[in-house]
Amino acid sequence: MKAAAVQLRVDADRATMIQRAARLIDAAAEQGAHLVLLPELFSLPFVQPEPDLDYFAHAEDPHDGPSNRMAADRSRAHGITVISSVFEATATPGVYHNTACTYVAGELRSLYRKSHLPFSNGFPEKFYFRPGEHPPETVDTGQTRVGTIICYERHFPELGRHVALDGGSVLAVPVASASAPMREVFQLELRAHAIFNTMFVLCANRIGTEGAKDYFGTSAVYDPDGQILAQAGDSGADELVLAELDLDRVTQRRHTRPFLRDRRPDLYAR
Repeated sequence: MKAAAVQLRVDADRATMIQRAARLIDAAAEQGAHLVLLPELFSLPFVQPEPDLDYFAHAEDPHDGPSNRMAADRSRAHGITVISSVFEATATPGVYHNTACTYVAGELRSLYRKSHLPFSNGFPEKFYFRPGEHPPETVDTGQTRVGTIICYERHFPELGRHVALDGGSVLAVPVASASAPMREVFQLELRAHAIFNTMFVLCANRIGTEGAKDYFGTSAVYDPDGQILAQAGDSGADELVLAELDLDRVTQRRHTRPFLRDRRPDLYAR
């Protein structure tokens, strides 16, 4: 199965960003991708260090907002899986979520609300979003099972492990990750998720400067050994990262490195 991560430079209005993302999804499908991942909140500028009341104007209905309408449309048109990320406005006034939506052939199969939220290092997400109440779930795409966690959640090994135990062969991680010192840690964490869960990891980040943030890109696809199959360059422009996933390697690695078999959950209760 071929998978693609979309790396975006968010430097235009929402309508323009949605059009650019749609063109990259089309290009990925034309190159044979069955799974396409967009960055965290791909169609709008990400939160800045200081809370901003005007930011709530970006929130949209996850079922009928413009970002997900495009994702569902491109998923349906190409018969592929598209993972979108939106600033979700709920029916309850004042309640918002940072939400990832998985579309398979145009059908919404999963709506995952970011359950771990930072309020540190210039990312005051708890000011804007309510944490989700449910763990990530895996989705059957027809080729494999995919689960999604969002950005900051890569710091929590329990979430990737949850996806693996739920039968996931691919962990999708939409992110908005900035600052040069974090780049090496970022890559180490994603490689670690791939290795100790023996699965592929697909990560899509932003690129370029937005206010006080300098997003470092490094969108990539990692194999179950933690090796980089494909990674975005440093041009600072929009980019598509594509790689072929040999899904049989997940099964093979789970036999030769049976970390899931050898777990001792009876020892982990505390």
